[in-house]
Amino acid sequence: MPLFRISTAALGVVLLAACSDTAPRTAEAPASPAPDAVRPGEPPFAGASWTLDASGEAAALRLEEGGDLVAGLACLGGPARLRAESDRFQPIMSEDRFTVGAGEEAYALAADLQAARERGVEASGAIPRDMLDRLEDGGAIAFNYGAQNLGPFPAVPEAELRAFVERCRALAG
Repeated sequence: MPLFRISTAALGVVLLAACSDTAPRTAEAPASPAPDAVRPGEPPFAGASWTLDASGEAAALRLEEGGDLVAGLACLGGPARLRAESDRFQPIMSEDRFTVGAGEEAYALAADLQAARERGVEASGAIPRDMLDRLEDGGAIAFNYGAQNLGPFPAVPEAELRAFVERCRALAG
């Protein structure tokens, strides 16, 4: 029995020695920030700007930054529908819910995972009339897709926002 205790104790010491980290540690350089990361003191989307394209049977608001579509909202006609899109989301084949936040409300759209896009995700659904009211009242816009979140985005300039909401209401009927 004493031999067994000595063997167990010796085995424990050997295991502890084998598991210990005797290699010297070096300081690792911090990882560089992701391309979309916000630098300290810089507001999110600082280089982004909204544009409005209202023609024919559509009205579209686009927030672009560095040639990248951060967020797009479009009201389309024939039949009337709302489309939301972003190049910054990664498609998830098992996720079909794309949420647009306006003010304190969330509006679910169906993601089109078969859309012909080089990158990003787009979704569409009926034009929610109360979402237009919230946008008109200056509600912040944000997007969610799966575990990916974008926003709140910078405020849309008043004239562009008013024209977008009016055109959407006309298309919604």
